[in-house]
Amino acid sequence: MKNLLKCLTVPLAIFLLAACGTSETDNGNGENNNSNPPNEEVEENKDQNENKDDSQKEENKIRVMEENLSYEIDGETKEETAFLKESDNQAFSLHVLPDFTLTAEEPNKDILHLNDQAEVFMRIEVLPEEVDMKQLEENTIIQLQSVNEEVEHPSLPQDDFFKDAVMIEASSETDTVTAFIIHNDSAQVKLTLFNKNEDTNYKDAFIEMAKTIQTK
Repeated sequence: MKNLLKCLTVPLAIFLLAACGTSETDNGNGENNNSNPPNEEVEENKDQNENKDDSQKEENKIRVMEENLSYEIDGETKEETAFLKESDNQAFSLHVLPDFTLTAEEPNKDILHLNDQAEVFMRIEVLPEEVDMKQLEENTIIQLQSVNEEVEHPSLPQDDFFKDAVMIEASSETDTVTAFIIHNDSAQVKLTLFNKNEDTNYKDAFIEMAKTIQTK
């Protein structure tokens, strides 16, 4: 009997010692009891960083309500305060000088016109992402050939907004029509400027306002 008890006691003691030596992070089945496994912590940090980036992007979209614009007119430089205007017709905004008004012309087209001369204006068309730029350029040339068969490609304005843009122009005895096809980080738009040759040329004023366009 004593030998039998001795045989049972030794294995039991070994088992108890093994149980006491089990790690607190081990549930006995080799599984970690940590409530935040490493992979979950990495995903949580990634989500936090993405949320931070999204917040930063939203902050960058906030626009000032006023902006001073300088433009040339009749050989003189003029500076005025332009006010932020949101289009009710298309997904864009820009700063508008006091002598101009932004209105909807038709679906997907707005016009920014001179208050005293409605025939002096800039048409603004926000382009879809999938637009064929080459085809659009060819169609624009055809459009301007109705003004003059001889169309020109003047030098682009020196500004990053017009980097890699296409500029086409045609003139008649009474009118000059200038078109821009623009694709940059701020906007993807087609602009068409209409000016009267015998009157004050507002081309530079339109260009300065165009530079403030941002699509949503």
